[in-house]
Amino acid sequence: MAARTVALTDTLETFRTTFNSLSQTDIGDPATLTTTATDLVGAINEVSASHYSGFTIVDSSSSTTQSIAGGDTITFTGDSNITAAVSATDTVTFTLNSTITGLTSITSTTFTDGTLTINSGSITGAVNVTGSGTANFTTDIQVNSVSVATQPFAIAQAVALG
Repeated sequence: MAARTVALTDTLETFRTTFNSLSQTDIGDPATLTTTATDLVGAINEVSASHYSGFTIVDSSSSTTQSIAGGDTITFTGDSNITAAVSATDTVTFTLNSTITGLTSITSTTFTDGTLTINSGSITGAVNVTGSGTANFTTDIQVNSVSVATQPFAIAQAVALG
């Protein structure tokens, strides 16, 4: 927008056309405002108060609030186990990664990977169990529905059979 000036020597017609050009070209027609205001200052104030005043975000665990002013940027941060992605329209998606690392505890009554299930201490669906060290069982051990002798039972058998 160029600066509009009227010289002392200009005619009334020059003043009229310069002034009309100011309101029609540089400022615009108030009839085309998309707000309820009837002048430019009112329209700016209305838009500023209703659309660009900002908003507040709050977390679910501690009720900590943060004000977001117009023009601020919100950053959504994931970590090694969670990914945060923003997309249209006004959407944030948090995804639990398929590989989880660094957990110190996890609580649930049932864990499953689609084949193996651990439910209240019972393991079902295991095809092969591989490990090292000592496995301690407090009840009967079975292979194909047949009880396997435990060490105390094997000793008793050996003593009984001589």
